[in-house]
Amino acid sequence: MVRESIYQNTATYSAGMRKTLHRVLDFLAFISMLGVLLSALRLSQVGLVYIVVAALLFGMCVLPSIILRADKHLNLRGFLLIAGYFSAISLGIFNLGLASSGVGALPFILAICAALFSRKTSLLVFALLLAAMTFFAYLFVSGQVSSPDTTLADWNRDPRSWIVAVWAMVVCSLIVTTLIFNLSAYWRETDTESEKKNRQFEAMVEFSPDAIMIFDLETEQIAAANARAEELFGIARDDLENAPKMGARSPERQPSGESSVEVFKRKFAEALAGGHPTFELVVLNAKDEEIHCEISLSRIPPFEQKLVRANMTDISKRLANQKQREDLQAQLAASQRLETIGQFTGGVAHDFNNLLAVILGNLEILQEETDDETRKQLLQPCIDATLRGANLTRSLLSYARQAPLKSEIVDLNKLVGETRKWTGRTLPKNIELKMSLMEGLWNVMADPAATENALLNMILNARDAMPQGGQLTFETANRWIDESCLESNNEDVEHGPYVMVAITDTGTGIADDNLKKIFEPFFTTKPTGEGSGLGLAMVQGFMRQSRGMVQVFSELGVGTTCKLYFPALTDEPEIEVPVRSEKGSRKVSGERILLVEDEEEVLSVLARMLKAAGFAVTCAESGDKAKAIFEADPNFDLLLTDIMMPGQLQGTDLSKKIREIDGTLPVIFMSGYPSEAAGNGNGIPPEDIRLIKPVMRKDLLAAIAQVLETPRTQAGT
Repeated sequence: MVRESIYQNTATYSAGMRKTLHRVLDFLAFISMLGVLLSALRLSQVGLVYIVVAALLFGMCVLPSIILRADKHLNLRGFLLIAGYFSAISLGIFNLGLASSGVGALPFILAICAALFSRKTSLLVFALLLAAMTFFAYLFVSGQVSSPDTTLADWNRDPRSWIVAVWAMVVCSLIVTTLIFNLSAYWRETDTESEKKNRQFEAMVEFSPDAIMIFDLETEQIAAANARAEELFGIARDDLENAPKMGARSPERQPSGESSVEVFKRKFAEALAGGHPTFELVVLNAKDEEIHCEISLSRIPPFEQKLVRANMTDISKRLANQKQREDLQAQLAASQRLETIGQFTGGVAHDFNNLLAVILGNLEILQEETDDETRKQLLQPCIDATLRGANLTRSLLSYARQAPLKSEIVDLNKLVGETRKWTGRTLPKNIELKMSLMEGLWNVMADPAATENALLNMILNARDAMPQGGQLTFETANRWIDESCLESNNEDVEHGPYVMVAITDTGTGIADDNLKKIFEPFFTTKPTGEGSGLGLAMVQGFMRQSRGMVQVFSELGVGTTCKLYFPALTDEPEIEVPVRSEKGSRKVSGERILLVEDEEEVLSVLARMLKAAGFAVTCAESGDKAKAIFEADPNFDLLLTDIMMPGQLQGTDLSKKIREIDGTLPVIFMSGYPSEAAGNGNGIPPEDIRLIKPVMRKDLLAAIAQVLETPRTQAGT
């Protein structure tokens, strides 16, 4: 329901007319009182008639104005006044004829009647006045009534005098009544239209979706407010309008740090100067909850007062949606960046792994062929460095989620304990190690080597954060991740049971601005040359690839906690571990291997390595050449092929073509692209072995021994 106190029109036609008629009747009552007093001057002329006229005027005109003041008595007062005046005028005319001053007052009686009563009533009164004048004219002209003065008697007996008087009364009465009726109609129409527009404007303001308030800057209070303002603040309208200060419903400072009072003063001053400022402001509701609003101000009339209208729109949902869009855009950008880096690192990894394959193969051949122990000792660090290079490539791919994971059931308590042992020897003596491992810890499915690498990254970061020493704590615990945890940490993982591994240091801590960037690749706060900025990025990539998550909490001057969450195996599957031959224990008896590799250096190293092991090796630089060789002589015991090669036939295509000829031929695939060698859906049958270059000699020979010892069956069966 529209509230009447807002923009309600208080000067409607009927109210205005009642107010005006009250004043007119009061004025005529006052005139009547004066008339009573002035009639005393003609007492000698009219005699006892004065007493009658005075009684009529006082009783019917003056006394009702004193007693009957209510609006409901307005018409009665008007009727009594008209009757009193008509009676007094009639007595005056009856005694003095046309010399009576009341003759000129007859049109005003009709005017009062037109203002108080309807047109029909006014015409009836007009006819009554005309009949009365005609009757008085007849009495005086016929001589039935005579005036006390002989001069007046002659004038009253002249019909022409009465005709002129009656005509003048008729003309004046018609003019007055027509004017009053037309003015009344115009006032009524304009008032109705004004009232209609006022109510429309009132409804528009009252039911506006924006909170609308009028501020009185002179009193520093809210002069008016609509229903939406009540809803926005949760405060009754009267309480809003009676608030001591207009800025009391805002926090002391805005998010920008500026004082709320200063913002109000500046913006209101701009509005008073004729501007229309629009700005964002945080206000407080009845529960002291912050509401983000967009406010527009403008000055409103009357301009002799300092009144400013404020439109307030709650933009909390809009800001939340905007933040959600920004988060989605950031996630999309991160995903695209991740994809780009993944493509880049995947290409680099392929070429780098082929280089490492050449280096590793030659180093192992040299180590195998030399009998000098000193040389062997010198070669072993070179082999280890080459393997670390392969692990670095694997770590880069872990960030891009392209590294193949060799997942198995892992006891994280045991893994953390072992990691603590071998890392403890590398940490400074001024760093104290503590363990808090939960008993009954759930097992997880994870890649042990990648998990150790993730822990190592966090341990090294903790070490660097404590140059003066401190305390490093390892903690494990069972945790249940629910929807609230996922929303608060903006992580996209399934809720359920997880195993947490936490590493806490008492180092320098991380600033809030830097904490938001720690997972960005190549971001580091360490001096140039002391950090690549890939450590935590690779940890995050590994954890996401493991269907887990990583969280980092830090406080400057207190320390940092890194938490890894692995999906728990509460119902552990039974995994059959295949029993393999002891590596290198199988005796080679000249089995024929078709070796296919497009990199000449890698092909040469592999061929030399296999020949040294006693195999008969036939080499091909492409899938097309290998197919031709096999078609000419299909008597091979094994196909060892790269996956990606130039020509029409890739490694998977080659295996299919050859198996069309010999469906039992075993195949081992190699690739410098870990993603191709790791997953299904790439055309490689699951029973075939896949190796990632660079491959150590013992691992290659073990894989060959495994497939050659397995009875040959039709591929795909």
